[in-house]
Amino acid sequence: MNVKKTPSARPAATRRRIVEAALRVFARRGYHEATMDDIAAASRLSKGALYLYFPSKQDLFLSLVDSLADMLVRRMEAAMAAAGPSRRQKLRAALEAGFRLFQRHRPVVRLIFLKLASLGPPLDVKQVEILDRIAALIRRELDAAVAEGSLVLEDTETVARMWVGALHAVLIHWLHQRKPPPLRQYFPTVYATLLRSIGLEEEGGGREVGK
Repeated sequence: MNVKKTPSARPAATRRRIVEAALRVFARRGYHEATMDDIAAASRLSKGALYLYFPSKQDLFLSLVDSLADMLVRRMEAAMAAAGPSRRQKLRAALEAGFRLFQRHRPVVRLIFLKLASLGPPLDVKQVEILDRIAALIRRELDAAVAEGSLVLEDTETVARMWVGALHAVLIHWLHQRKPPPLRQYFPTVYATLLRSIGLEEEGGGREVGK
């Protein structure tokens, strides 16, 4: 049986469609070359209708950053839920999921973290929010490991932020390269180093993160 969408559901679905179209347009054309006309066409909306949802290109891009951050956290959480029972397996799965998303959306991730200084404080805030959400997810798993007795740490918040700092440094290095290797090539060293920073070793040896 077909379920008729309610009026309140339609605007939310339209916003999602616009953001998904904007992701494709910004990835292909960059921020400054992309126009609201391009995004309206990709969204199959009139330009006037597009402006009803987003009053400017900057507002739309910042909403896209929020959407990408939500996607990142959802995929990391889903990967942890599907992983093995140990906290190391869950942390590995979460980080692998993050690496895959950054690889897939590299052009837009590059805009967010490298290219759009012109957006100033509004984008700076979004960058910090993304890193804070990753740190919170990591800290949650570290806290669980401490609670179950598989890890001894006194300050999981600082450790989580140190992990995020290391991940961010690797990400920025990769984004700066004109012809970068696949991001997954960095993963074995990054993951092993993060584990050793809290006195752990990998379970069953290292393996390369999938595409």
